Amino acid sequence: MSPKLFQTFGFAPHTRVLVAVSGGVDSMVLLDLAVRAPDLDVVAATFDHRLRPESQQEQAFVAAAAAQYHVPVVTGVWHRKPTDTVSEAAARQARYDFLAASAETQQAAVVMTAHHVDDQLETVLFRLGRSGDPAALVGIRADQPWHGKRLVRPLLGYSKAAIQAYAQAHDIDFRDDVSNNDTRYARNQLRHEVIPAYKKQNPQLLAHIQRFTVEQAGMLALADAEVSRWQQRLQVDPVTIDWQAATRVPKAAQLVLLKKMLRQWQPEVDEKILPEVMHHLFAQSEHHFDLGAGVTIAVQNGRIRELVLQPAMTPVTFTHIGQTVKTLRGTFSLQAEASRDDGVPVRVQLPVTLRTRQAGDQVRLPNGVIQKLRRFFINEKVPASQRDQLLLLAQDHQVFWIEGQPLERLSPPAQTDILHVVLVHSPDVDRSEDR
Repeated sequence: MSPKLFQTFGFAPHTRVLVAVSGGVDSMVLLDLAVRAPDLDVVAATFDHRLRPESQQEQAFVAAAAAQYHVPVVTGVWHRKPTDTVSEAAARQARYDFLAASAETQQAAVVMTAHHVDDQLETVLFRLGRSGDPAALVGIRADQPWHGKRLVRPLLGYSKAAIQAYAQAHDIDFRDDVSNNDTRYARNQLRHEVIPAYKKQNPQLLAHIQRFTVEQAGMLALADAEVSRWQQRLQVDPVTIDWQAATRVPKAAQLVLLKKMLRQWQPEVDEKILPEVMHHLFAQSEHHFDLGAGVTIAVQNGRIRELVLQPAMTPVTFTHIGQTVKTLRGTFSLQAEASRDDGVPVRVQLPVTLRTRQAGDQVRLPNGVIQKLRRFFINEKVPASQRDQLLLLAQDHQVFWIEGQPLERLSPPAQTDILHVVLVHSPDVDRSEDR
């Protein structure tokens, strides 16, 4: 391990680098190596999470070490509100926010952290247990764009043992974070209980994880390129996929391709829905699937369509005949029944609210039976993908009219209060291509 390790990153002479230093052996070694490199302009950055009594002394130790190296130091503190969540993820986010801001103020083109191959192993195992997502198993990247800078991990090819040996050989002082020994944290449990046994069983484990992450990144890059080619073949238009050609590849590959293509419409699509979509791809009848976040697809005869839904409707209350209101769905007016012949006849009581369905809504059937609106939709075979979009006229939760349903499907309100009116809808724009 020598300062020449930075040459592999191709830094221009006198590149300004911000080195994240916690005071532990890894970051202190990285700082020492960066200072020894002839063509780097080094700034140390240290962040106090204020989670342990020793943290202020550790930050002071880093500042003193930076002074001995004759490099500037930037310090930061995690200022939390009493209601803020304290977790490993929150602490990491706060630290990286500090590094991004410090790199900007210090005009550093590169941010360096001291991650090593043991960290890589922990990360891959941790992510494997959490999700199994192949993209996540690439692990920590040695060099990547980040907030308009480069985020670099020069020690990623070295083990913890090699870093400790360098510290001992060069008499580098450091501070141990005792919280790293607390096995209540998932990563620490992996570090102290799982990985040592794994290494004992296979001494080449760290070499294997290095090879795996490099090749995994390459395989994913090739897969992404192949998926892009398939996407061009299968995408009929922005809202339609023709799956026929994809049937020539294995089912496992089809699932990967399907996930990628559905994520163009809903990036957080739940993978559990994919086998069900595959099962119904070539059904004669149309099946609908909710991808979440308001995105619904229709599957039938080898085609997948994104259903274009109407924009959300803000409830509007009519208090008198002749009232006109403008909404995202166009202009609506309540007119006397004899005054218009281009609207929908409705029997209502005033005031009445025009809106979409809400929990607790109910209808009165012509036979006098009170029925939940949800049950009414099921009985009338209204597609699930349409139910949240249909307009209603209601008083509180009593629904008098449902968009697209004949008037005779519902019982009118009490005869003494009934009004025969016409609901007139004038779309302000053609939204047939809204997505």
